[in-house]
Amino acid sequence: MFKMRHWKSLIKTSKNWSLLIAFICITQLLQAQRIVFINAGNGKLIEAREGDVLCIQYHGYLGQTETFKNTLTEIKDSSFVLGIQLMDANNPLASKMGQQMQVKEIRYCDVVGFRRMGIGRVLLKSTLTTGAAIGTILVLNALYRDNAISDFGKIGISLGVGLSVNTLINLLLPERPNHFMKEGWQINPLKE
Repeated sequence: MFKMRHWKSLIKTSKNWSLLIAFICITQLLQAQRIVFINAGNGKLIEAREGDVLCIQYHGYLGQTETFKNTLTEIKDSSFVLGIQLMDANNPLASKMGQQMQVKEIRYCDVVGFRRMGIGRVLLKSTLTTGAAIGTILVLNALYRDNAISDFGKIGISLGVGLSVNTLINLLLPERPNHFMKEGWQINPLKE
C-alpha cells in the first residue's frame, strides 16, 4: 500500500515536469528571431528568419567590401551568423580557413547591401540548373552521334553551351545584393 502511494506521487510529479519541459520547449520555438530590413522612404519591409538564404555585402576586417551568401543560422543583438558550422572546433582535422569560408558573423553596422532569397527562388534556380544540365547532355549526345565533329570541336561546343546556359540562368536569377543601406535601408533584429 505504501509503495502504491509512492508511485502515484512519482507519476504525478513526472507529469508536472513533462508539462513544464513541454511549455519551455514551445515558448523557445515560438520565440523565433528575425531580422527586419526597413526602408521607411519607400515603405518597404523585408523580413529574414533563421533558415533563409541571404547574400550580404559588408565591410570586412580591414575595411574592404566583401560579399557572402549562405543560410542565416543565428540572430544576435548586434550581429548575425551566416552558415552552418559543420566541423567541431576541437577536431584537429578541421581547418581554420575552411571554417572561415563556411561561417561568418557579421555586425549590423557593417552591412552595405543585401538580398534575401526565399526557398522558392533557391529551389527554382537549382531545378533550372539541373534541368539545363540534363537537357544539354541529351542534346549534345544526339549531336555527337555523328562523327562529323572532331574531338576538339565537341569540347568547344560543350564548353560554349554549358557557359551560355549558366550565364543565362545567372542573368535570370541573380544572387548579388540588390538593396543597399545608402538607399535608406535600416536593419532591426526582432524577437517574437
